[in-house]
Amino acid sequence: MLLLDDLLMLPIAGFRSVMNTLLKVAMEEYTDEAPIKEELLELQMRLDAGEITEAEYVKGEAHILDLLREIKARKRELAGLPPEETQGLSGKVMQGSGASLTVEFNPPESTPGKK
Repeated sequence: MLLLDDLLMLPIAGFRSVMNTLLKVAMEEYTDEAPIKEELLELQMRLDAGEITEAEYVKGEAHILDLLREIKARKRELAGLPPEETQGLSGKVMQGSGASLTVEFNPPESTPGKK
């Protein structure tokens, strides 16, 4: 009886396996940054070759960066993480931002004739 049950369920199990594989491939494509990064590289090469203007480059770059942000948000959502908070440009350097500032104080050089 067990063998007969396995034979009857074989088409359903095969269909389920195919659907799981398709789902896995679709999710990989849905969260793949590589094609978008290639677009950005191509856009940069077109600018360097003089095929597009600086304004066209900036517009295209903004669109591509938006797409990359969307993919990053999708990955966070699929991982079960909360959405990343965006604060825009505040002018403030936050801890961990990677920004650094070096200040060197040089004593003023004395000018001739003044003491």
